[in-house]
Amino acid sequence: MRFEEIPGLIALKETLVLSNQRNHFAHAQLFSGQEGGAALPLAIAYATYLLCEDKTFADACGSCSACQKMAKHIHPDVHYFFPSAKLEKEEGMQQSRLNEVWRELIIEQPYAALGDLISALDTENKQNLISKADAKKIVQEVSMKSFEGGLKILIIWYPEKMNGAAANAILKVLEEPPANTLYLMVTYHYEDLLPTIISRLQLIVIPSFSEDELKGYLVKNHGATAEDAIKAYRFSNGSLPNAVADMREGNEDELNWFVDWMRNCISAKYDLLSQISEQFKKIPRSKQHIKMRWSLEMIRNAILAKGAEDLISSQGSERAFILKFSRAINLKGLELIYEDLSETLYYLERHAHSQMAQLALSIRLSQIIRIHRE
Repeated sequence: MRFEEIPGLIALKETLVLSNQRNHFAHAQLFSGQEGGAALPLAIAYATYLLCEDKTFADACGSCSACQKMAKHIHPDVHYFFPSAKLEKEEGMQQSRLNEVWRELIIEQPYAALGDLISALDTENKQNLISKADAKKIVQEVSMKSFEGGLKILIIWYPEKMNGAAANAILKVLEEPPANTLYLMVTYHYEDLLPTIISRLQLIVIPSFSEDELKGYLVKNHGATAEDAIKAYRFSNGSLPNAVADMREGNEDELNWFVDWMRNCISAKYDLLSQISEQFKKIPRSKQHIKMRWSLEMIRNAILAKGAEDLISSQGSERAFILKFSRAINLKGLELIYEDLSETLYYLERHAHSQMAQLALSIRLSQIIRIHRE
């Protein structure tokens, strides 16, 4: 991963490059952004730039030995730590598999979220965290010399998933690191980090992708039309993988799913709602988030339709359903539905059990609809 592969964020990339050229970058940095954004790719691109043997003024060369190793995530002086379920048997083999799954995921999906890794490892029903044992490995790594005699970099993905024991175990090495050691922590829920960890890190806030940045990326890399790219951005909330997934699936798929879901909520067919939640569990996390955001947009438009139909940009069957749904439920009911959808999306983004969260939401929506029918 190189800086040029990441859409936009020109000023931030320049800041990172200049910090190295002036030789005064902090030894422990916290890249804070949103899931599906550039926080992890930017941390990896930064590490690639720092280790590059023939870097240009603005980026890594992409062809030297270090860059080739970084592209495969096998550089011996870059160590990755991430949440996972507790290992039970054959620890060495299991750890090797974890690392292999991680590498394959990040090579294929550099903008992946933890839910994607959990799905790949099939550990959704287990507690995925950075444990005290992981923290001990971090301490061991920093105590050893680098393989190639230069900088040693530790990239810690989702440090907010450290338990208290793990956080306390690395506090000293964060405060007094060995020479030529750099910590790059990548967080998506800054508020969940322990204050003692935050106080030892230089915060770097990674902005969400703008509409123009995402649109340009989708047009250039996925052959999207400008219109399709704008629609994808609309439902992605700035998440690049969500935008790509939405563009591939198309709005018709989301509309059919939403209409079927709402009709079963209206008729209180709990057996069918249970089936919908079972199917919901099987789709990728990024796609689950898209469906929830798409649903939020539909309800927002239904609320708008109560007073100003001309503000609704949707057309065709999508517009027809919005108007019909808006007339069937009073304003208070629509507002309650919107609040419940927002809350469920919040918990899904924090890796709640997707089937249970979606089914609980369906039951609540059915009750709201029954009470607030026009």
